[in-house]
Amino acid sequence: MDIEKQYIENVDKLIPRPDIALDVLALAQDASSAIEGIARKIEQDPNLTANMLRMANSAYFGFMREITSVKDMVVRLGYDMVKILAITSASSGLLSSPQEAYNLDPKSLWYHSHACALLASVIAKYANIENVSPVYTAALLHDIGKVLLNKPLQQELLNRRLDKKFATLVELERCMLQTDHARVGMALLKKWGLPDDIVIPVGYHHTTGRGEGAQFLNSQVVYLANYLVESIGIRAIRQEDYMFKVDDFPDIYQELPNVPNFHDNMESIMGEFFNQFKEVAGTVD
Repeated sequence: MDIEKQYIENVDKLIPRPDIALDVLALAQDASSAIEGIARKIEQDPNLTANMLRMANSAYFGFMREITSVKDMVVRLGYDMVKILAITSASSGLLSSPQEAYNLDPKSLWYHSHACALLASVIAKYANIENVSPVYTAALLHDIGKVLLNKPLQQELLNRRLDKKFATLVELERCMLQTDHARVGMALLKKWGLPDDIVIPVGYHHTTGRGEGAQFLNSQVVYLANYLVESIGIRAIRQEDYMFKVDDFPDIYQELPNVPNFHDNMESIMGEFFNQFKEVAGTVD
């Protein structure tokens, strides 16, 4: 991890640590935390509060009675959903800047990351994963390493003449920087104190293989969600342009992680994802 440490050494100058959102995650994880304490923590950040309330009142939840206070939001949605709203609201600012080295326009990385999080949570539900929140958070933050590597990669691409083509972006990063965005993202989230069930899937979201346990399954779900969102073409473009043909997918399915219950329920999973994405798109600034 020595190389990765170099890229996160002065991270606070590049990415402001989302302290309030991370504190909310920790409080909501603690069964002894009181609703009032979580509400007070959220209310310390007016922007976070406004974004969370906006999301809570979106079509995704569809409540008949408007949620007008943070305490009401915690009571009605529950701790797990509040964790998701907090990290989503905080991440929108972190992931919205353009990433020129990756040919990503403003908000493109955010649209992709948010879509991955939504799809990963649907896949996780069908895979009977009990705790969906870490999967959602890992998928949301899986590409945060690109924010840190954007400038160094830009500089290397300007300074060095490439004599070969690279099959993947990760291969290019490793050649230019001796690391990749997944490893750097994992190092950053470790520094921020996030738990392993979030950190490890971020570090391994480009890795397939054999393994056991919840962290391995979470990693495979994030890998699959990332692949599918890339296949659909979700960036900052019109939703009517997104395409995914279930009938074409079995041809490449053998190359992807074998996530429980995905293949047999693919059409339902993708339908549920598209409905969710349509309902929440644009609810976070």
